Amino acid sequence: MTASGKPLLANDPHLGTRLPSTWYLVHISAGDFEVIGGTFPGAPAVALGRNRFIAWGATNVAADVEDLYRERLDAAGTHYDFRGAQEPITLIPETIVVKGAAAVSLNVRLTRHGPLVSDAINANNTESTTTPKPPFVEPLAFRWTALDPDDGTLTAFLKVNEAHNWTEFTDALRGYVVPSQNFVFADVQGHIGYYAPGHIPLRASGDGSRPADGWTGDAEWTGWVPFDQLPHTFDPPEHVIITANHRPAPPSYRYNLGLEWAEPYRAQRITDLLAEAAGAGPPLKPRLTPDDFARIQADTVSLHARTLLPILLTRTGSMSAGDQPVLDLLRRWNFDATRDSAATAIFQAWFLRLAPAIAGDEIGPAAIDVYQGKFSFVSRFLVNTLATNDSPWCDDAATPKRETCDEVVANALRAGVDDLRRRLGGDIARWRWDAVHTAVFPHALDSVAALRPIFSRSIGIAGDWSTVNVGVTAADHPYEAHTVPGYREIIDLSPANDSRFLDAVGESGHPLSPHYDDFMRDWRTVAHRRMRMDRAEIDRGALGHLRLTPETSQGPPSLARR
Repeated sequence: MTASGKPLLANDPHLGTRLPSTWYLVHISAGDFEVIGGTFPGAPAVALGRNRFIAWGATNVAADVEDLYRERLDAAGTHYDFRGAQEPITLIPETIVVKGAAAVSLNVRLTRHGPLVSDAINANNTESTTTPKPPFVEPLAFRWTALDPDDGTLTAFLKVNEAHNWTEFTDALRGYVVPSQNFVFADVQGHIGYYAPGHIPLRASGDGSRPADGWTGDAEWTGWVPFDQLPHTFDPPEHVIITANHRPAPPSYRYNLGLEWAEPYRAQRITDLLAEAAGAGPPLKPRLTPDDFARIQADTVSLHARTLLPILLTRTGSMSAGDQPVLDLLRRWNFDATRDSAATAIFQAWFLRLAPAIAGDEIGPAAIDVYQGKFSFVSRFLVNTLATNDSPWCDDAATPKRETCDEVVANALRAGVDDLRRRLGGDIARWRWDAVHTAVFPHALDSVAALRPIFSRSIGIAGDWSTVNVGVTAADHPYEAHTVPGYREIIDLSPANDSRFLDAVGESGHPLSPHYDDFMRDWRTVAHRRMRMDRAEIDRGALGHLRLTPETSQGPPSLARR
């Protein structure tokens, strides 16, 4: 399907924003070993990238690898029940150093199921200034694959960096533990593949969605989903592999991978765009290029809006003439969440207010605050609720009058528009999505307000939670994006190696460096940097050199820079 006849691989995983950047771009060349891509600073391996033979990318499976267990402790809090016997609690001493004050010492209590996270919850609740104080939480132990003593994840990445083919790549992933990832693969021989490695627990009973009774032993983890039976494929007949945080296996899959996945809007949009780029088929024309992949990574058409907005527009019975200007904008919108779109801002402001307006009275403020950030579930709920004639969810349980869905939807739109007027002014024609929708990259020194402008950065962006170019808004900071595709790569496995990558912010952690934030504007427009591996080309484009010379018998180590 590619113009070169060799695979193309694209990846843009979404992680929390921060400064210095989560990612660091590197190229390592050491004899026969050569690898380039994105790393986590301090980790001795390239997390995502390519070597001379293969390329790989990854995004989260969202596997359920965490469980809570209710525990029965003795009066002294030193033992707990398990299958009719008392077992001693393990104590892990911890010391927290506090600047300008005495260090804090505490003992973390562990059962066979993990640390008692309820100890931390109850300590925080005791210090709470709210009235009434949060209630006491029963003993809860936290079981998580990342807390197990055996973890071969780092070794797996090191082996991936050296892999030459699919067999070596998958052999490397056998030792991978956590977090479970959707790995995509391509090689210079023309093969593509997918694997979802990681320790995903097999439970004696239950699905892990609720705390289990730890003392019975009935819900113990009995092992892991066998590696050979984890979701995977190699050279599928479709010639395409797409993974975008949607469900990684069909409902008929025999193992419980988890319970929560996003609506497959992004995967569907990528599928549609690939079909468009390859030409209407069948047969598909083999002409895809890295530029096509770059356009896909930059796409901001919202299938979420395309699904929900027509339903909302059928609920305009309670709206007045004053609502018509914004409704007209929404009716003309093409569902592309571009930076300059006023309709996008109006739709998103409307969407953010619908769940609290419809379900807030039933589930309460604490629950709605948590639920509201699960945009995929909120969207599914709204589609299912508002597609009915008049759902009882729309009635406000606190009033004697029975409110209709039309009334609730209208009030949510007006509240959203009023909020945008306060933020953007009264001229709707001048509204822009990127005027309120900003990617925020906080620094650790954000807590000092005077230092925030020096160390932190933000930039207006396009997209929403459902677009290929993701722009997830934070529920607790409306319109702000704190989860973004912070690293992007497009890897061309042909001899031309038209490969590209990009970090969201910059390579330097020093705010006075010109490279502290010099990637941001290119990141916003999805303008990649060359993923260069040719030594002569690298030397021609070098901004400087740093050479470290090991200590020898002739004298101390030296450092030369030019």
